[in-house]
Amino acid sequence: RCDNATRCIPKSWLCDGHADCQDHTDEQGCALKECGPAEFACRSGQCVALALHCDGDHDCQDGSDEEGCAVPRPLLCREGEVRCSHSGECVPEAWRCDGAADCGDGSDEQVSGAITTPWPTTTTPGPSSSAWVVTPTPPLRSSLAHPLTPVLHLSCPRTHVLCRDGTGCVAQEYLCDGEKDCADGSDEDGCAQLCNTPGRSHSSYPCTLGSCLNASLVCNGRQDCADGSDEGGNCSVPCQRSCAHLCYPSPQGPRCWCGPGYRLAEDGLSCMDIDECMEWDKRACSQTCLNAPGSYSCGCLPGYLLEPDGHICKLTGPEPKLLVAVQSEVLSYGLRSGHEEVVLATDKDRVIFSLDYDLVERKVFWMDLATESIRWQDLHSGKKGTLVKGVRSDCIAVDWLGRNLYWTDGAAGQVLATRLGASWQGIPEYTVVMDGDLDQPHSLVLQPLSGLMYWSEVGSHARLMEASMDGSRRHVLLAQGLGWPTALALDLPAQRIFWLDEKLGSVGSAHLDGSSVKVLKLHWVRSPFAAAVCEGQLYWSERKTWSVQQVDKASGKNRTVLLKRHGQPHGLQVPTWGPPNPGTNGCAKSNGGCAQLCLPNP
Repeated sequence: RCDNATRCIPKSWLCDGHADCQDHTDEQGCALKECGPAEFACRSGQCVALALHCDGDHDCQDGSDEEGCAVPRPLLCREGEVRCSHSGECVPEAWRCDGAADCGDGSDEQVSGAITTPWPTTTTPGPSSSAWVVTPTPPLRSSLAHPLTPVLHLSCPRTHVLCRDGTGCVAQEYLCDGEKDCADGSDEDGCAQLCNTPGRSHSSYPCTLGSCLNASLVCNGRQDCADGSDEGGNCSVPCQRSCAHLCYPSPQGPRCWCGPGYRLAEDGLSCMDIDECMEWDKRACSQTCLNAPGSYSCGCLPGYLLEPDGHICKLTGPEPKLLVAVQSEVLSYGLRSGHEEVVLATDKDRVIFSLDYDLVERKVFWMDLATESIRWQDLHSGKKGTLVKGVRSDCIAVDWLGRNLYWTDGAAGQVLATRLGASWQGIPEYTVVMDGDLDQPHSLVLQPLSGLMYWSEVGSHARLMEASMDGSRRHVLLAQGLGWPTALALDLPAQRIFWLDEKLGSVGSAHLDGSSVKVLKLHWVRSPFAAAVCEGQLYWSERKTWSVQQVDKASGKNRTVLLKRHGQPHGLQVPTWGPPNPGTNGCAKSNGGCAQLCLPNP
């Protein structure tokens, strides 16, 4: 019980590192977590593998695993690494200028005197470039006369705008959105004309110098705008207009205003209800949304609980874990505690490519590139085996309900499937679900409860596709505005599909029927391989920067680098049950009456 005895939260949320009570009582008096005998205890509360202590990399968030190390760091860095200027450790060259400080002294993110290799000074910025150059900022969008001025510091991608202090870039979508994304707040300057744009909320008055003032403060006898533009003029003219809601005086004469949850109509008199549930940009609710006149309310599906902010739904069960393949290992990362552990390891010369998780038998399945086989391991008993050999796959996906495993073969242009319970007997046992008219199928995700599958095609004409799990009723979900959608993820509670586009450097999402498309250009999306959505966050693996990152799934903001390792991350999953659904997966009971393979056809 928390929030002055007005709200109850699951006991599993106590001391999980995230305040779920408004009064933070669930995170007070918490004892530090005890690390296992094979782990190192960070001062920040994390537990990392003991082998990572004094290995030259900061694996603790506070870097405490590299403090007081008796073994001197090597004089030379390994191939593909660079040395930090003051702290002396070696970091992968791919981590330089990636927006996150990996050197203890932060020199990998500084413009000069940072790292032993020279910084680029003449690179022409492309869509995903973050190089330090001496070229001016690209011009701003013509629809907004923004006061951000070009300076000779950081060069931004075409889809971004340079902050006035030259220390960062923000996406054009973030200009004048009410949040300060630049450190100096310059992305919110000069936005006065947006205070009274037709179709927007009319509860604020534009000061001449750029800020927006609450309408009730206008013509009140005090200068609330810095330049005094909210007083004088025609303030004394009485309100005699037929306003639907309110009429306030202004220096330009009486004006109509609308209450919260409404916007002024084009006639300047009427007020229209704002349907917050339809405005994805505002991220009204993370799951279900119910619009009401002048307001709205959020709700959560069974298995979730609404957070104190009234918007985000949080899983009520155990802490969700992120499974990510890094070279020959599979790591488990606690999405609330930040606890990391290796749950699966193969031979060092093998690469775990794509992976997925069986929710029923708690097995991890993965594609082994070296042996061209799909293998599995029980995370509890440690038992392992081979499902099928002699196959090549770009992506695998588990139908935990119908008990099948699917995979894409981009070179052959096929989607194939086999039984989860199959065992390698020397002869491949699988079936071709779809063949022909597939233009390099790549990422694949399943919706077992509905018997549907979604995949991306990255050939000459990129597109997103949907079909029944037996390959029937195939149709195009989206075919416009795509470059190379290499990573897909389903957000079933919100009924949306997400993709990351390597060619365009963007994150996109759409409703599962292909409507309500939203695309955000994010310059740190460079080489995405796999993605997953959990609660309010989008997670993905970046091969070029050897990292796993997260952003707010709706706004693309609050980017965080969760993991960085000496090795490329590939497959990534957050194993969670889907929302309750009557279900149309005909193979869920008795294998659909089939003697061998059953493919759902809802």
